[in-house]
Amino acid sequence: MKPGIRLTQCILCVLLWLPSLAQSRLNLLQKALPSMMDSTGIPGLSIALIEDGKVTWSSGLGVKNKATKEPVTTRTLFRGASLGKPLFAYAVLKLSEQGKIALDTPLISYVPPSYLETHFLKGLLGDEQIRLITARMVLNHTSGLPNWRSEGKPITTMFVPGSRYSYSGEGYYLLQTVVEYLVKEPIESFMQRTVFKPLSMMHTSYAYQAVDSLQYARSYDMAGKLVVDEPETVNVAHTLRTTADDYARFLVAVMMKSKSGEQTAKALLSSQVKTDICQPGQVSWGLGFAVQHTAQGELFCQWAKSPAASGYVIGSADQGTALIYFVSVANQGLRIAERLVKLGLNYEDPLFACFGVRPYNARP
Repeated sequence: MKPGIRLTQCILCVLLWLPSLAQSRLNLLQKALPSMMDSTGIPGLSIALIEDGKVTWSSGLGVKNKATKEPVTTRTLFRGASLGKPLFAYAVLKLSEQGKIALDTPLISYVPPSYLETHFLKGLLGDEQIRLITARMVLNHTSGLPNWRSEGKPITTMFVPGSRYSYSGEGYYLLQTVVEYLVKEPIESFMQRTVFKPLSMMHTSYAYQAVDSLQYARSYDMAGKLVVDEPETVNVAHTLRTTADDYARFLVAVMMKSKSGEQTAKALLSSQVKTDICQPGQVSWGLGFAVQHTAQGELFCQWAKSPAASGYVIGSADQGTALIYFVSVANQGLRIAERLVKLGLNYEDPLFACFGVRPYNARP
């Protein structure tokens, strides 16, 4: 046999072998999911897998309502909690690209003080350090604001803005307030026009939509008690409702744009500041996503953890791979994350051990 023919045959064997490996991992993932959900008391789950820059599998499992036993489908809407942050970050970076907001200009310079106090929090400007906060600081979680305000107490900075990392939902809500003033429209319509509709995310919203209420997965707390579903103030940091299918469309678009060199997408995924998550140098934060630094390259990620929902997204723009899932119960969804990532992406994710999350199959 000629050397050239032998080489061609070897390459063909490898190409045929790689899809079989991916299919094998998917089979293991599909087989493991029901027992994982049962072991952690997860009623419903929405999941999608991206390989080679394409959505190769998406599914809904379990029930969206424990009382009626209605099955979850790929169109069932789940609460996305903090996974709403990267979507908004992308929109802000687009505004920056268009020259409508500068990432390093103090936010207070864009709005009248009276507007900020009325729409964000009265008494806010009593803290002089608020005047230092920029859009960049919000997006990479160095604003100095707490994660969430204490009811009935004034909100103040915890340290000099820009000096270090500290995760903050309040920072994102502050930036939302400024963006709404700049674009002269509610954040929901701005996001629909800027991100959701252009990316065909037809089942995604930050606002409660009565017309979609029958598609909502009912949410449950840690004890399995139903969390009442009702309209709430739109907040890009925690009121997202979406499907894994929709969110996967966003991820595919961002990863492809990043690989092609689009600056907005690259900024969303690139490392900006060090964090105190895990070991020093292991995890940093970009302008929207956390970034894990691994021997296999950099992986972007974001977790969702709330009293009514949880989930996770992790992926590699260079490899064009990602996993995204949502569950309808508080915090329990993070117990299955480590196993899901291993099965779906063949990656040992260190985050959940760093967070102190007990894996679903760990002994009590």
